[in-house]
Amino acid sequence: MSEKNTKNERSAAGELLDSLYLDMFHLIEAHTQCRIDIERTSSDGSILLARTKFQQGGQSLSTAQIPAENSAEFNALCRVKKAADEDISIERHPVDKENGYVEPLYWFSVLPPMSLRSAVDKFKRTIDLIAESANLQRELSRVLDGINRLRQTVALQ
Repeated sequence: MSEKNTKNERSAAGELLDSLYLDMFHLIEAHTQCRIDIERTSSDGSILLARTKFQQGGQSLSTAQIPAENSAEFNALCRVKKAADEDISIERHPVDKENGYVEPLYWFSVLPPMSLRSAVDKFKRTIDLIAESANLQRELSRVLDGINRLRQTVALQ
């Protein structure tokens, strides 16, 4: 009877390993696609920034426009948060000058060009993708740990 139980346990462990390997491959595929999207949106944003600088001219930005130590305090519009389950999320705050949430886009111009606004959107999307990539990588690590533990357990039997 114990030989039959051992066979059943090995069969169940094999099915669980198959399921974990399938999860691993899906996570690798999702993570790879996420990294490709990060590269694409980041490079698109960089090109849009270059286009803006070209359209505005090289002298349109001076260091006097960038906040320094003696400038007014301000808060970040975007913060990285860790949830209870260790996942990373992005917390965005609306622009609220009274509470110190200012839009840096308007430091340089009252009416920023459309290419600069598009670049900001691309970089915001990149930040979201980076958080998603980190979460996928963490989940992939958990699946790999589960595979290693299960393989060790099967090897001990």
